[in-house]
Amino acid sequence: MQGTNRGLGDIPHKYSLAYSKQTTLPQQGRVEEYNTRGLSHAKNGKYDLAIADFRKAIKIDPDYVEAYCNIGIVYDSIGGYDRAIENYNKALQLKPDYAEAYNNRGITYGQKGEYDLAITDFNKAIEFKRDYAKAYNNRGAIFRTKGKLDKSIEDCSEAIRLESNYAAPYNNRGAAYRNKGDIDLAIQDYNKAIQLKSDFFEAYYNRGIAYHEGHQYDLAIEDYSKAIQLRPKHAHPYNNRGNTYLLKSNFDNAIEDYNKAIELNPKLAQAYYNRSEVWLYHQEWEKAKADLISARDNGLDVAAAFRKGYKNAAGFEQKHQVKLPKDIIALVRQGFRYRYPIKDKVLGADGKPLESPEVLDLLQTFRRAGTPLGEYLKGTPSFGIETVPTEVFVVDRATRDQLIGEHPSSDDILKPFLQGTNIKRWQVESQDQWVIFTHRGIEINNYPAILKYLGKYKELLSKREGEHEWYELQASLEEAEHFAQPKLVCPNLYNAQTFAVETEGLYCGYTCYVIPTAEKWLCGLLNTLPVEWFYSQVSKQLDGGKLEARSKYIKQIPVPDINATQKDLVRKLVDYFMYLRKQPTTNSKDLAHARDSVMVGYFEWILKGLVYEFYMPALLQSANRDIFKHLIAEQLPEVDEIQGDKMSFFRSLYEHLHHRKHPVRVNTFFQDSLRPIRIIEDKW
Repeated sequence: MQGTNRGLGDIPHKYSLAYSKQTTLPQQGRVEEYNTRGLSHAKNGKYDLAIADFRKAIKIDPDYVEAYCNIGIVYDSIGGYDRAIENYNKALQLKPDYAEAYNNRGITYGQKGEYDLAITDFNKAIEFKRDYAKAYNNRGAIFRTKGKLDKSIEDCSEAIRLESNYAAPYNNRGAAYRNKGDIDLAIQDYNKAIQLKSDFFEAYYNRGIAYHEGHQYDLAIEDYSKAIQLRPKHAHPYNNRGNTYLLKSNFDNAIEDYNKAIELNPKLAQAYYNRSEVWLYHQEWEKAKADLISARDNGLDVAAAFRKGYKNAAGFEQKHQVKLPKDIIALVRQGFRYRYPIKDKVLGADGKPLESPEVLDLLQTFRRAGTPLGEYLKGTPSFGIETVPTEVFVVDRATRDQLIGEHPSSDDILKPFLQGTNIKRWQVESQDQWVIFTHRGIEINNYPAILKYLGKYKELLSKREGEHEWYELQASLEEAEHFAQPKLVCPNLYNAQTFAVETEGLYCGYTCYVIPTAEKWLCGLLNTLPVEWFYSQVSKQLDGGKLEARSKYIKQIPVPDINATQKDLVRKLVDYFMYLRKQPTTNSKDLAHARDSVMVGYFEWILKGLVYEFYMPALLQSANRDIFKHLIAEQLPEVDEIQGDKMSFFRSLYEHLHHRKHPVRVNTFFQDSLRPIRIIEDKW
């Protein structure tokens, strides 16, 4: 079943978040009138009219910060998060100590999934208003989302201490307890939340989940029913109640609830999947197939969901004593992408399956083609520095500028910072963040502004484990040299090869994997399917989930023994990709620019073909499927040498290389006729 074990984070009211609306009005009759009317419009869902009235108030009084804050709340409530943040920013420009605006902007960052920025804002709100229960509650909710459950419980408890009749932190703390597996404590908190607020939809919904997980199914159904009574147009309680009915073998009620959930939210993939389980049990194959397809088309990995419940098709068949049709079996495997095919197994002497001999031979072919990356490099690859708690050590530009303004020495240890989520294929996207690089052994008294700033968090920082001073990062000064040199970086988790060139000296967080090298061409090598195939095998990351950067295996990637001309050609292509990925049209979703995106994909396809040739030159040359000699003959220019409109050049180059008779296209297109390449691309 999908959806039962979900918490408040899966329904629109994401955190039981508490906004703070400022309605203290200046003594200006028209300003007060417009603002009051705007609040009334917002309460009644007339958002355009509300914004119009708030703007009229601002036109009369441009320094009226409360109106900017109210506009932000309205935009947040309708999903206009960037517009909301713009208005909160304006309020904070006018009133830098405006705790309520920090709290509200933190909520919006949380809605956007930018959790570290949200925590930074809640920290500021609490800094300016120490007894701010709402900000503690909201920060606790974000900590729970980040998996920092003890911190979440600590913050929610502080909110309760400050305001004992405040229901929201009981609900949020209950969710944190439930995530820790403390079901009884969770239910106690949900009970208190409901006692304080009898119409608390989220608390009933979450208590229903807790009862479900505690196998108290009748109580779970009772709570889901109450949630439905409070919000009859909300799909998730129907889906979860259906799951509970399914566990009680009440199939008719389960189907009725799934039907209602889908009626209310036709894109609720979990409900389609859950309904398909009932159809499968009753051997209603066509209905099951239709629902599985709908679940898949609405974004659910049906294969992963099926494996979670039954491990595989045989597990389902054994449990329910049925034989699944082949098309159903194929469907529950779709979307589950083996990173290399698990076929043609043989048995070892102990009866355990071994890899296909062809796969093992191909691995050896790759290894014989060159030197392991770890030996090839002059520097040692590693992960970035541990910055926990990130919300303390990583700051935005405004805080950086403030610290430098307080004491110029701060500039020496405020370093531009990169997180794994900001690494894209070929290039990094700067988020204008800065790490306070208080390395081990630092003379902290030389940086009085930094010491004062960190001192506000001394109690929190002192709780960290490790042999270092409370203000220090677990990083040495030598690591600064590691970041200062040119390097390749990739996130610690990624769906496909995602290496980028980084030359700005950014300091990298622990969610980045860093390869110190000035050889830009290696980025081209590492960003190809052949390398992903090799890496996923040796690291045993075989299924369709995200790849995880593991240093001992990345170091095993063979660097093919190719000459300087071949390396330079790949380096030139990397420069092309870095330029093209910065252009608006290659990233646009507008169909008018679709061909530019296709162009980049085609150039990457060519690069993949080159790398196949580098690993298996004899095979491709003997089959007349090599492309290096044809591509080098094109005498591709450097990006800086391209005259006039560079995009026009690339479009012309694409049309030229894409001509159906061009040998680069022909040979690349037919490379998958070769058995080793078919193995890699799962076409065997």
